Amino acid sequence: MKRYVTIGIVASAALPVLAGGTSAAAQVFPRTSSTGSGVSWHACADRPGAECGVIEVPLDWNAPSGARIKLSVVRRKATDPAARVGALFYNPGGPGVPAALLVRDYAADTFSEELRRRFDIVGIDPRGVGESTPALRCGQPVHNPEISQFPQSKAGYDRLVGSNAAVGRSCRKATGPLLGQLDTANVARDFDQVRAALGEAKISFFGKSYGSMLGTQYARLFPGRIRTMALDGAVDQAVPAPRLVSDAAKAVEDSFERFTGWCDRTPACALHGRDAGQVWDRLVAQAERAPIGVSGGRPLTAEELRYSAYAFLTMTPEFAGNLATAIKQAEQGDAQLFASIRAQALDDPVSTAAYRSILCQDIDPRIRGYADLRNRMRQVREAAPHMRGTSEFWDMTTGCVGWPIPPARSRQSAIRDVPPILVVGNTHDPATPLHWARSLSERIQGAGLLTNDGDGHTAYRRSACATKHIDTYLVTGTLPAAGSVCTK
Repeated sequence: MKRYVTIGIVASAALPVLAGGTSAAAQVFPRTSSTGSGVSWHACADRPGAECGVIEVPLDWNAPSGARIKLSVVRRKATDPAARVGALFYNPGGPGVPAALLVRDYAADTFSEELRRRFDIVGIDPRGVGESTPALRCGQPVHNPEISQFPQSKAGYDRLVGSNAAVGRSCRKATGPLLGQLDTANVARDFDQVRAALGEAKISFFGKSYGSMLGTQYARLFPGRIRTMALDGAVDQAVPAPRLVSDAAKAVEDSFERFTGWCDRTPACALHGRDAGQVWDRLVAQAERAPIGVSGGRPLTAEELRYSAYAFLTMTPEFAGNLATAIKQAEQGDAQLFASIRAQALDDPVSTAAYRSILCQDIDPRIRGYADLRNRMRQVREAAPHMRGTSEFWDMTTGCVGWPIPPARSRQSAIRDVPPILVVGNTHDPATPLHWARSLSERIQGAGLLTNDGDGHTAYRRSACATKHIDTYLVTGTLPAAGSVCTK
């Protein structure tokens, strides 16, 4: 969901850890006399123009007078007050990426000058994320290299299920009752509480990747409180779980093939003049026999190599050369570059705890035992011969089997009675395939679709054309012309 923001496994880990180490039980705040009707702002330390604040919301929206939790909120007011059009709420993806940090520290990198000029930009750390309290914690690592997500036997499947259950129990012990209240519909209710606290009748919303899931839920629950809404790198949760993993596997494979084509054409590629796909296949086969060594670190398994390569692909074309160099170095016996990105994506205990705990509330893998998983594994591996079915949605599917907290099963009905909403998708996005953007736009009454003909995950600030269209829409409410395609 980081620099580059994906929906998940590599979405937030490169950002600094913000939350403190206080026990979760101590941070579920008892009901106070505060109504939470406003935000008390103060200047963010050493960040000119940024206002920091906290707002209380119910831990359980079904018991709004019960225990409270606190959300961290950061606002940067429009730089041109006379041209201000309203408040823009932002979610960068993940889940697990602290939006408040991005608004506070990286606003100029994250938003165009036009958006900063015209909007009060509001970053909210969702419940359990970043500086919101209590923070999600797990007592065991979410990812264990000794537990395969592609089990080759019933015994391996049982180890996977048992490991997930143990991790989930450790999260529940370390986090407390918040762990059962993390689904995105609850986050949407939190965001509407912030809207009310700011005194805004309507908000504009910009969500990337997982942020599209949040935006969709907000539109379903609060259709009359939207001014404009742009969803970039869209996920369509109405797609059945088996098709989600199949679609995702094909998208990752497509991006890998785009990478090998780049190597064929580009002398600067470290694998130029060779069949990059074959080099990769041999490397992965070697890692299947014995993990690839890492200078000064733990060797990497084949699954870790594939997930690390996927992380590179989400950043293509900027990091295509880095992936080629990583493959060449690993071929020579040192997978240090892969290990570095693997550490960013999977080793941070805070971001991985948030990612797993939130998505297991939202995504129901619907796996009916090992035979079912084996059949899905066969399908994704046939669809992706180089990347072997690796995708974030496979990680979600296998990571949530055996999770002790049941999914929330939020409604995925069509969205009506909303203003025109803009859905954006890349033609070669390894994390969120374009046809998810298409199908989501079809399920939102009056929505428009913007296609960006490009690589990598999400289009904003990657494509000048897409950025301009998104900015114009968010400011004016006017959708791009039907059938609009950005080519640069």
